[in-house]
Amino acid sequence: MTSRLRMERAMTHSSPDKVPVWCPLSLEHIIRYGSPSGKIPETVEQYVAIECGLAQNYRFDGVLLTLPALRKEADVKSILEHLIYQLPGGDETHDFSKADPEKWSLNLPDFEAEDFYNARLAREILGENIHVGGWMPDGFSKAMQWFPDLETGLIALKEDQARFQAIVEYFDEWCLTNVRAQIRMGKMESIQISSPYAGSSFISPEVYQNLVFPSVKKISAAIKSEGARAYLHTCGHISDRLEWMAESGIDGIECMDPPPLGNVELKDAKTRVGNQIFLKGNIDSVNILLRGSAEDVEAAVRNCLSAAMERGGYILSTACSVAPAVPPERVKLLAELVDRYGRYEI
Repeated sequence: MTSRLRMERAMTHSSPDKVPVWCPLSLEHIIRYGSPSGKIPETVEQYVAIECGLAQNYRFDGVLLTLPALRKEADVKSILEHLIYQLPGGDETHDFSKADPEKWSLNLPDFEAEDFYNARLAREILGENIHVGGWMPDGFSKAMQWFPDLETGLIALKEDQARFQAIVEYFDEWCLTNVRAQIRMGKMESIQISSPYAGSSFISPEVYQNLVFPSVKKISAAIKSEGARAYLHTCGHISDRLEWMAESGIDGIECMDPPPLGNVELKDAKTRVGNQIFLKGNIDSVNILLRGSAEDVEAAVRNCLSAAMERGGYILSTACSVAPAVPPERVKLLAELVDRYGRYEI
């Protein structure tokens, strides 16, 4: 069975031959272990070759393009340096007290096929056998990133939720245009909806229902209407909002961080929402893959498979991204262990 078909069957709760393996990789891990020199690549071709090479080396059933829209001439080195080192993007400041999103010009990007040169290149490298996915923040996350820092954004949210909601709805439109282009022109088969600030460590259940849920619902509906799969990526403590996430129209969810990183037990998540959506997770990248022994990794994989592979709808993955210093041998071990313990009888 091809990796592409295996992923499709897992995402739709039909029967693959075995559990798919697909972990998100941190940018630092990609560069440290994918680049021959260990340095940040300078061209699109170099970066795509690194991403695809790691997916093949780790025997992943999918690849997540961390920069889903890149033209051939893009300055990849500068983009990656900005993301990794959080370099300032300019002198622009955003004054929440004066923000009036209804008067803002939307300036929706006018995408062309050449904006997704990297996606086409990934497909050429991987062939038709491996699932290729992109990602996009939800409007709530884009709104939070509009502020100079997270603390300022959270204070603004507390002070004037109605004004904050208007900013979320403004960015929703930008996100919708972007995901449609990724699928139509980039041929993405799934979109990870990145929603990192939506856990209970940041916002209450009420704020989640009022601001995050509507945003995710709109974006997931757009993704699915284009024929792709939508899955939600939220770090940290999310046990109290699993059902709302499942009801937002998504096809699946990651990270489901286990203790101590979060508060989700995979078996509990399978019982509560595993019949509605696929689950992707939830191995602790730091305490298990990086700091644990090979025996710890095997025990974690077997626990995940025991908790979630029954009746399908499960993808083995780290909870969040593979940490920068996790050695490749540990990541490779995941596919080896699925070969041994994660096969279905079909």
